[in-house]
Amino acid sequence: MEHNKEHIEPVNLSNQDDEISLKELIEKGKALFTYFMGYKWVIVASGLLGGGIGFGYAHYYNVEVYESKLTFAIEEKSGGGSLMGLASQFGVDIGGGGGGMFTSDNLLLLFKSNRIIQGALLRPLPEVKEGNLYNHYLDIHYQKALNEKKISLLPLDLEREKFSRGQDSLLKKVSINFSENGLTIGKKDKKASFIDITVKDQSELFAFWMNRYLVEEATHLYLDLKVGKMKRSVTILQNRVDSVQRILDGTMRSAASGIDQSMGLVSNVPRVSTAKKQMEVQMLGTLFGELTKNLELTKFTLDREEPTIQIVDAPTFPLEKFGNGRVKSGVIGGFLLGFITLGWLFLRKILREL
Repeated sequence: MEHNKEHIEPVNLSNQDDEISLKELIEKGKALFTYFMGYKWVIVASGLLGGGIGFGYAHYYNVEVYESKLTFAIEEKSGGGSLMGLASQFGVDIGGGGGGMFTSDNLLLLFKSNRIIQGALLRPLPEVKEGNLYNHYLDIHYQKALNEKKISLLPLDLEREKFSRGQDSLLKKVSINFSENGLTIGKKDKKASFIDITVKDQSELFAFWMNRYLVEEATHLYLDLKVGKMKRSVTILQNRVDSVQRILDGTMRSAASGIDQSMGLVSNVPRVSTAKKQMEVQMLGTLFGELTKNLELTKFTLDREEPTIQIVDAPTFPLEKFGNGRVKSGVIGGFLLGFITLGWLFLRKILREL
């Protein structure tokens, strides 16, 4: 027996639901837009307020800073070995001093010492209107104290030894503040010999020149302690060589004069004085030769011992700048507070419709 089967087509409501949902979504979007437009001046005012807050924050707190980075390495030269002991025959010590002091870890501390930082700060610098980096730093970071006459710029012709107690105290304070907040010393790899020096400051000129002056001050101190004793030994030997040469020249002239006077004489007594003069000439000649040899060996050893500071990367203008500027901070602040206002208005509308 056959049964009639009624075929019922399934009704696809998905498209219809989608159309209804999309239509409702558009309507709700229009309604929400109209709602927001009713508060447009509130939104605009909040955006302006946020912009002002962002601008003010960047102006007083979030200032832009410039970064100056320098990388260098120290090339130690091997000494002359036994050559260093030859000059000691005449009581001259040509041994290099301070070698153990300048390990990599000690160098990192050296750059943060008051001697190095203060020396760099006080060096004359025509590129800044204040005359040196110290006054330039005061003009940037201590403007309020300068305006209130609590402190004053340092006279450029004042010698370091004549600083007053107050000037010395302020210089030390500036040195510590810079060391803690503006200076970073380190190595990317503990096994490598490259040292990075980074200086950050609001002034591009200060960041650039302070980095270079720090390296120069440290280099001068390094060389003075490392080979300064040897350089002084060279000076001593040179003075001795010059002194012996003058005596030798006088003795040779005296010996020649004695020979001229003893010519044709029958007696040998006058010739004794001439022989003595000739012996003195030989002794002085030998002494002069030894001193000259030791002087040249000392100069050679000094050249071998003197380390070389190799600058791998040096900062160049313009320096890299970090931090949000006042305009950028103002735009960010305006958008942020405006978005918060929109969110508050939207939440307020939803709560009212509940």
